[in-house]
Amino acid sequence: MEPTMANVTPKTLLELAVFLGIAVTGGFCEEVVFRGYLSRQLSAWTGSRVFGIVLQGVAFGLAHGYYRWAMIAPMVLGWLLGLLAYWRKSLRPGMLAHGLQDAIGGVVAFFS
Repeated sequence: MEPTMANVTPKTLLELAVFLGIAVTGGFCEEVVFRGYLSRQLSAWTGSRVFGIVLQGVAFGLAHGYYRWAMIAPMVLGWLLGLLAYWRKSLRPGMLAHGLQDAIGGVVAFFS
């Protein structure tokens, strides 16, 4: 049986509570790893902040490869969150946006 997103969305209140915890921590951790560490390392490696942001977005998309060709959407999101982190000079707005996006997705899936 091929895994689908329907198999990972919350179906009970307990699953929703766990999903929300994972969504918030996932958003926090992915921002630290991709927009924090990886963006800076790739910027230093390439000598260009722009290439660092582009490459971390590509890595973010590839890390979401389980979406198959739809991983292009997380790649674009990675670029936008990278630009947000650069513009605001902080990871916090991206952490909040990322965590909320993931959490809202779970809540919508739960109630639909």
